[in-house]
Amino acid sequence: MRVLLLALISLLLAVACVFFAYYTVRLAYVNLTAVDISAHRQSGMYIGAVAFPAASLVFGYVCLSCARAALRAARAGERP
Repeated sequence: MRVLLLALISLLLAVACVFFAYYTVRLAYVNLTAVDISAHRQSGMYIGAVAFPAASLVFGYVCLSCARAALRAARAGERP
């Protein structure tokens, strides 16, 4: 049961990591291509430029930790 739970948590965290990575790239694209939008929403873009990559890294790190724990538990002989 522990292996299945850790694998599911790892999958959900991977989805969150990809989501925030996508929005990081999207924010950079919007900021570089739309000049008049960035003039009105400059503070939000600065916050997003820090928060989105940080969230992506945190979710990715926790995802890898859960995946490694699931693999260790599977190798130790625990069965779902």
